[in-house]
Amino acid sequence: METRILREVEEMINKVRAEQGRPFDVKLLTMTCVANIIMNMMFGLRFDHTDPAFQRLMSDSNKFLALFPVQTEMFPALRFIPPFKKNLAEYVATTKRIVSCVDNIISACIEVSYFIY
Repeated sequence: METRILREVEEMINKVRAEQGRPFDVKLLTMTCVANIIMNMMFGLRFDHTDPAFQRLMSDSNKFLALFPVQTEMFPALRFIPPFKKNLAEYVATTKRIVSCVDNIISACIEVSYFIY
């Protein structure tokens, strides 16, 4: 586990050095590095930061957290009001995309494991 984390920390340091002092979004870099560590531990895969599928998963995860319907969880009747209804529909669509992506990763891991055994 330590080697996986150190590898990702090394990648993070390289990305910071590549910016050469220019301002950039540290939140996105941190989120992708942490997600990569989690994915590596769960599935044994490390994704490239430029991989479009991984970027989409990170974007959807960020959107998922931003759209979490706290108000509709507390007051379920709000989900029938148009702005909340739209937000909830977007939340559900984002959740489905995240689940679909994780399902694709799992199926790819299963295919690889069949080739190994």
